[in-house]
Amino acid sequence: MAKAIFISLPLHGHVNPSLPLVRELVARGDDVVYFANARFTARIEETGATYRAYRDPYLSELSTMPKKSEEIVSLLMEATRRVLESGLDAFRAERPDYLITDSVAPWGQWTAKILNLPVVTSIPTLAVNRSVMRYGFAQGVRPKSVGRFLSKLRYMIRARRVQRQLRRVHGVDGPGVMDSLMGHSGLNIAYTSRHFQPCAETFDDRFLFIGPMTSRAESASTFPWDRLPSGAQAPIVYISLGTLFNTDATFYRACFEAFADMDVTVILSIGTNVPPDSLGAAPANFIVAPQVPQLAVLQRARAFITHGGMNSVSESLSNGVPMTVVPQMGEQAIIGSRVAELGAGICLISDQANAARLRDSVQRLLTDDTFRHQADTIRRSFLDAGGVARAADAIRAFTASARNSPAGVKGSQ
Repeated sequence: MAKAIFISLPLHGHVNPSLPLVRELVARGDDVVYFANARFTARIEETGATYRAYRDPYLSELSTMPKKSEEIVSLLMEATRRVLESGLDAFRAERPDYLITDSVAPWGQWTAKILNLPVVTSIPTLAVNRSVMRYGFAQGVRPKSVGRFLSKLRYMIRARRVQRQLRRVHGVDGPGVMDSLMGHSGLNIAYTSRHFQPCAETFDDRFLFIGPMTSRAESASTFPWDRLPSGAQAPIVYISLGTLFNTDATFYRACFEAFADMDVTVILSIGTNVPPDSLGAAPANFIVAPQVPQLAVLQRARAFITHGGMNSVSESLSNGVPMTVVPQMGEQAIIGSRVAELGAGICLISDQANAARLRDSVQRLLTDDTFRHQADTIRRSFLDAGGVARAADAIRAFTASARNSPAGVKGSQ
């Protein structure tokens, strides 16, 4: 039996896909200690792992992130400095044999370097390298103005200043600034398939694409299932902007306008920060709720309008449901572009997602069977990817080899 610590970025889209893997490692006899915040205590403990709270106040309360990548990089480097100040002794006290870190939690890579531990990277979204960044640039993911470019530069300079400070304090050559967004190590577990991953041919055998982990439990008892149509009547269209950037009342009203007189039943998830009354009266064919049992709904839906978060896209494709992607940030724009490139959906720029375009996109998804066929092709690639069993086999082999290596156990390159 080996002991691992799991260093997470405590957000739903990062914690949820990792938990089936944690459960598998525990079932095989490993002792896993999972660092997150209190929102995830029950889910982590259900896997058999031990929950530990971050000592850093920012991470203990984390519930959202900036939309701009440069702000995220600066924030993550500053979080790394604080976590190492407040939590390094707690990580060391666990006496782990190896470490698993989220690809967007650079303090995990730094901790592995400092403690000389084998490190595995958990990638909850697309794997990112320079080829994928060029792919995103070609899809329009780039600074939109000189002012935005200068802002980006200022944040990057600030992040590099923190990086240099960490190197002086801890005496190790930790990961660079851009590794905050595209961290990797000697073994990298990505929760998608090579078929869906953009530029997959540029990732070597250190990257294991195991397919999405979509088995989280949901409470569906309060959802008004009796309002849904039976059989082929009024196909179900599901709409959600996810858990982070879901307060766009203008978008929700555009959905009302787009589908009010269309022969569909619309399930609209608006999150907990938008009072339903602020949107005005919902059309009769809408079910509006702060939270929706997404997996159960996607099993019945014919089309999905989504922000393009990796979890939501993977859950939709796992059910063969084509989608309209309305990205809220750069990473989601890359995911949406990949969905459109593979023919499983349509990607709309968020400020162009008006009622007419939303309606037209959904009509196309419902009437052109090519979208559903392509979504099903991706679904089958997920099933063939090997899942948590393949990942656990690789982790045990990699960490055992690293610990037994006479050259050391860092395993971070």
